[in-house]
Amino acid sequence: MNFFWLTTIKLACIALLLSPSVHSVVHNSSVVSTQSSDLKVSLDVDYAEFLKQQDLVWDRLPDSWPVAPFSGNGNIGFLFYQSQSDKDNSISLHVGRHDYYDHRLPHDGKEMPWIYRGRLPLGHFKLTSIGKITDVDLRLSLWDAELTGTISTSRGSYSVRGLTHSQRDIIYFETDAKDGESITISWHPDVPFPSVRAFLDDGIGPKSSYWDEMRTAPMPMPPAATEIESDGFTFSFQPLYQHRGETTTGWEVTGKADGQQALYASIHHSFPEKNSLQTVKENLQKARKTVQNEQFISSHQQWWHNYYPQSYLSISEPEKQAFYWIQMYKLASANRGNGPLLDLMGPWYHKTFWPMVWGDLNVQLIYWTHLTANRMSLGDSLINNINKYATNLTKNVPVDWKDSAAVGALFPQDMVSDNARKVPDMLAWLLHDYWLHCEYLADDNCMRDGLFPILRKTVNSYRNYLDENPVPSKSGTIHIKHSWSPEYKPGHGQDINFTIGLMRWSLQTLIDLNQNYDIQDPLADEWQHILDNIVGFQIDENGLRIGKDIPFSKPHRHYSHLLPFYPLAVITPEKPENKQLLRTSVDHWLETSMNKNIKIDAMPVTGYTATGATSIYAMLGDSVKAYQYLDYFIQHQNVSPTTMYSESRNYPVIESPLSYATSVHDMLLQSWGGKIRVFPASPAHWQELAFYQLRTQGAFLVSASKQQGITQFVEVQSLAGKPLVIQTDIDNPKIYIQGKLANETQAFRDDSGFYQIKLSKGERAILTKANIENTALSIKPTPINPEEWNMFGLNEKTKRLPGHHYYYKR
Repeated sequence: MNFFWLTTIKLACIALLLSPSVHSVVHNSSVVSTQSSDLKVSLDVDYAEFLKQQDLVWDRLPDSWPVAPFSGNGNIGFLFYQSQSDKDNSISLHVGRHDYYDHRLPHDGKEMPWIYRGRLPLGHFKLTSIGKITDVDLRLSLWDAELTGTISTSRGSYSVRGLTHSQRDIIYFETDAKDGESITISWHPDVPFPSVRAFLDDGIGPKSSYWDEMRTAPMPMPPAATEIESDGFTFSFQPLYQHRGETTTGWEVTGKADGQQALYASIHHSFPEKNSLQTVKENLQKARKTVQNEQFISSHQQWWHNYYPQSYLSISEPEKQAFYWIQMYKLASANRGNGPLLDLMGPWYHKTFWPMVWGDLNVQLIYWTHLTANRMSLGDSLINNINKYATNLTKNVPVDWKDSAAVGALFPQDMVSDNARKVPDMLAWLLHDYWLHCEYLADDNCMRDGLFPILRKTVNSYRNYLDENPVPSKSGTIHIKHSWSPEYKPGHGQDINFTIGLMRWSLQTLIDLNQNYDIQDPLADEWQHILDNIVGFQIDENGLRIGKDIPFSKPHRHYSHLLPFYPLAVITPEKPENKQLLRTSVDHWLETSMNKNIKIDAMPVTGYTATGATSIYAMLGDSVKAYQYLDYFIQHQNVSPTTMYSESRNYPVIESPLSYATSVHDMLLQSWGGKIRVFPASPAHWQELAFYQLRTQGAFLVSASKQQGITQFVEVQSLAGKPLVIQTDIDNPKIYIQGKLANETQAFRDDSGFYQIKLSKGERAILTKANIENTALSIKPTPINPEEWNMFGLNEKTKRLPGHHYYYKR
């Protein structure tokens, strides 16, 4: 235990002895009174030591992006690996910029976002040694967010230390050569050619007129990157076609190649501004100053040291726990509140067929993870970008659809993606994520001033669609003539459950907001009329269908037809008949997708199939099934040993491992329908469980502990004073508010088995198994056998994973 923690414990003990309000102690007796408003759950975690056990380690040479160390700050980042273009004496920092997108104008009125508006490759810094690389010993520290280690060569060795600064767009990488070794660092820019067009030129991709248009569309290229020297820095300046956007990579190398040297690099992309070179120069100049002031590393580390303690989670299964904490590192490395929308790659570019933001499931899954994890600032990027590009969303619909908005299923960072005269399902689903963010914050301004206006425009698009596509009905039922259940084939047709669920959620949310904030919108009666008369969900003996004329009968990686249950909670399992419907639907989905030998075009089971199954079974309270699919996910060959994920081996899809963390949350803590559920689906073999300050809808922070499989306590702090309705597996819990035993007017059990507790803003309630004076209100890590430390990376231990062998062929 280090000096800091020893000092902290001593101070805490002194404070305890000096504070009579905490408890009174009688000699030769136990504590006899614990009645204090200061009473609360404490967290006793040495994060540096705890996270060290979860670090990723490499004892073999990473040779591709799925098995490489990764670093980022939400804007820029790097992967460190020896690519096929590297010789045996070189290894590269493959750098990326998250918002480095093309900005070409449409061709003949056609947007062609796949080839004209997608992500672009940037380049790499090559580290070339005299000797051939023979061995590596690398560690990615989660706590300090930096890569360290040694690379051995046939000539000698060199140590490395690399990071992406948490608050500045600076990549730092140092080498220290020994025993006659020397390291040369050189920059190699990539041609900004769209990867999808490269695939199409090679004859890869679907065959149809839509794709043939992109195969033959003009693809004039911009001039090559030029190098500029200024103020001791070198800049690689890359204008895009017609100078619609530009990107500058700038760097400085200090020190000696045969001793200690350091690379400082910065990257900036700008459009419509033309200031990338100046921005990079300023970034490098500021980095120089902080290095001289010895603040560069410390300021980077301080951000991460403040980030991790926002919440805590401990699972009595080291593999699952480590995977979770690596996602917390990855999430903050790939996403920041003031940054771009997190797409499928984050700052780690790779040639892919999916070079944008995918709005038919992927981006939605990404923006669930930060919520329960109480890392709310990371999710601001979704809110900020929807607000920023709200005008573009209104231009994605026909000009005669007044005061309306939508977005296509795939879109670039500026959200320009024509949705034609179709239902606005993808925007509605994005706005459900927007709503969740506001709801977890209990932020009235976010709801009223942010969500309401754009959701209103989205519902106007639904209204326009219904007006243009009436379906005759003698009963007055409102049918949806034609929409799409994402990726199901055939998934187009009438009365699609995916659309029905999103329409119902959108209408009900607008009605609720209008009422809660006394907006008195003139369209409120029409919203209610549509909600009252919209067609019901399409159901058969197998549960929810795809749509009116489409049963669920083929393997399907998406759970789009189950959206009304999860995550929308338009239908909930609280009623027995709905619970049975959900059980039948999810069982049939997975039985058909995993156990029936039906040939389909797409992968029948992907990472998010497993995490979706986990979360849905957790919603049903089925801990056995929930755990089965959580474990299945880690055993999926497309999950790399570094916890990255791809499809077709090389197409990054970041949302799947992030959604693993969401699934863990759903097993330990749920909040939907205005109610909180603690340990709703934790498996029996997770005997020791604890979490601290996880967040729920209504802005409650919840902490809880299980010991030997028995819940000891649950603490809830209200950040906004919203009504608290909570379920716990503690039989007849003793309920304390601000340290005092609650009376029946403050807390009571309702007919559904939930406890209703009156808390004002800032107050805490504690539910305990025993009297509070006999309850240890402390959360500590469960000890881990050293043999189960560092379960991920690329090492001897990761050979247990199918993904190790899938991605690593050496």
